[in-house]
Amino acid sequence: MEWLVLGALILIGASIIKWLTERNAKKSETKAAQKHEISKLRLEPSARLPEVSTPTYTFQVNQYILSRAEQNFYKVLSQGLCSQFIILMKVRVADVLQPTTGISKNEWTSSFNKIKSKHFNFLLCSQDTYEIIAAIELDDRSNNQADRKKRDAFLNAACESASFPLIRITARQIYSAQEIKSAVLGSLRDYKMSKAA
Repeated sequence: MEWLVLGALILIGASIIKWLTERNAKKSETKAAQKHEISKLRLEPSARLPEVSTPTYTFQVNQYILSRAEQNFYKVLSQGLCSQFIILMKVRVADVLQPTTGISKNEWTSSFNKIKSKHFNFLLCSQDTYEIIAAIELDDRSNNQADRKKRDAFLNAACESASFPLIRITARQIYSAQEIKSAVLGSLRDYKMSKAA
């Protein structure tokens, strides 16, 4: 079986090398033709993109993807866990959880709509397989607001229904990498033990 896989990989590699060689030869021919024709090129009005009547939206770039508290936590989280996990940030809940199968289309859509605009602060994935291991939510003072409490309760219930570990950590000014590592690994161990019971 290993020889079959090895043979397939060699065949794929040879095909890629052949394709790249042919592509590079074509590029060389094309570049030579372009150099010859470049002096004839001019931008004509007909070469412009057609104007389409669309609503006008204006946007601006967020300077940072993480809040200052999230940045501080991420640095320490990375120090403690980057050797064991891939740590992703701001991952959409709908990219981690999905409505269960066997429900009506309306139920599926309603369930999906509840998670499509929410995100996890951080996600831990296996370094080898990219398997999703757990989500981490950093809870700060905003989590005391009524709408955030409702969101947090929903997220807790959604993760529980999917048997997916959601680790909540209270935001602080200063963290220790070892303390965060112990808390996260301890939470994962406790979660696995509770599911095994």
